[in-house]
Order: sequence, then C-alpha cells, then structure tokens
Amino acid sequence: MGIADAAAIGLLYFVIASGLTLILGSLRILSLAHGSVYLAGGYLAWLLHADTPSGFVLACGAAIPTGIAIGGLCAAVTWPLRAYGHLAQALATLGLSLIGGQLIAAATGGTWLPAKPPPPLAAVINLAGHRYPAYRLGFIAVAAVIAAGLWWVMTLTRAGIVVRAVADDAQMAASTGIRPSFVHTGVFAAGTTLAVLAGVLAAPILPAGPGVDEQLLVWSLIIVVLGGPGDLRGALAASLAAGTVSAIGVVVLPTLAPFLLLVLVLVALVVRPAGLGRSLA
Repeated sequence: MGIADAAAIGLLYFVIASGLTLILGSLRILSLAHGSVYLAGGYLAWLLHADTPSGFVLACGAAIPTGIAIGGLCAAVTWPLRAYGHLAQALATLGLSLIGGQLIAAATGGTWLPAKPPPPLAAVINLAGHRYPAYRLGFIAVAAVIAAGLWWVMTLTRAGIVVRAVADDAQMAASTGIRPSFVHTGVFAAGTTLAVLAGVLAAPILPAGPGVDEQLLVWSLIIVVLGGPGDLRGALAASLAAGTVSAIGVVVLPTLAPFLLLVLVLVALVVRPAGLGRSLA
C-alpha cells in the first residue's frame, strides 16, 4: 500500500464519519443507525447497477432523497425524546438501525453485495512508477471536495452559523426566530445523506455485507472520539491518521493491523483527550 491507499482509506473513514460528527456535535445525539445507513447506500449501488455509468449516476442521485428520507425519519423519532436524555435517543436510533438492517437483509438474502467501478473508472493509472486503480484516485478527489464543501458550509455560510447557534444555546437561538426543530431535521438529513452517499461511492472499495454496519459504526465512533465531537477538521485529521495506520499495519503487521487503530485511539486520548481539533460547540 502507498500514499494513495492510505489517503483513500482515510477519506473513506471521513466521508462515513463526517455525518455522525455533524449529528453528534450539533444535536448532541449519538446516532447508532449510521452503519445501517451506509448499508442502504451499498444496497442502492447494487440495486441500480452502479457498475455501469448510467447506474452509477442514478445511484448517486438516489442517495440524496434516500438520505433525506431516512434522516427525516431519525429526526422525527428522536425529537420527541429530547426531554428523556441522550440514552433514549441513542436507543431509538439503535432500534431504527436494527429494523433497517433486517429490511436490507430480507431484500438481499443477507449476502454480500458485489460492486465494481463503472467502466471509465475501472482502469489502472501509473503514477510515479506505481499502479493505482483509477476509481480509488477518483474517490480521493470526490472525498476531498466533500471535505472542503462541508468546511465551507459550516464555517462561511449562514446555515453553518445557524447550526452552531442552536448547538450553543437552542433556547436563545429560538428567541431570534430560528426553529430548533427545523435545524434538528436538517442536520439529521444532511448527516444521513453523507452516509448513504458514502455507501454508494465506497461500494467498490468496501462492499455492503453482513457485519459491515457494525464495523463502520465502530470506525465512525473512533473518528469522532479522535477528532472531537462536531469538529470536521479534527475528524479529517483523525481519518487520515487512522487511514495511514491501517494502510501501514496491513503491510507491516497484518495480524495486528485491527488492533493498531485501537492503540492510536488510546494514545490520542492520553495526549489530547479533547480531540485533534476544536469542537463546534
């Protein structure tokens, strides 16, 4: 594995975890449905034949209304539970995750969903004497655009200011005319759409299958812990660090590779408990 592999893995972590970071940092809700939402994106890629150019475009387009619908459902379920604390909201999203996972398993037979890049991106490109899959390089470019777009929205737009205001003090924000329930739904929809889109885009890299939802939920939580809740810059730094550790671990210590990421978490918590970046809150 080379730099491109580490970057691809790291940015894959980021695209998946960025939605959870937004939801947790802005709404103070730990959405345990995030892994199943990724499966929904993988299911779309399989169902709409994303291994063809037209199917790929269709699957990416379908990810947006699908993410909005699932995010709206999560928001509708968690909003009435805000008075009962974070645990009730987390358990509600866990219930939605279990239902969604069972629905996808019933629709697919509980098997792995094969995924291949569309023909224009199925080639191999030579860079500096190394051969890299064109799709993986394309994914790096798209993920970098997503990261830049998220930073721009949350930092330089009115929407980002509104989200931060509600995260800081929902009652004060409401007194200025902002509707916290609307922000709650919008953030959930945006964060969930990112996870569905990640499932479509990353299907050729990490296909949907049994146990992938739990694995990705754990990865996302690790990224959130490393980067700091609500901190997109911290999440990006944590994702790239995790991707580098994973890539090196597979080559140097393949049998211990799954544990190296946990070691990184422990070291980061000891050195910088607040996370690698600065929280939005």
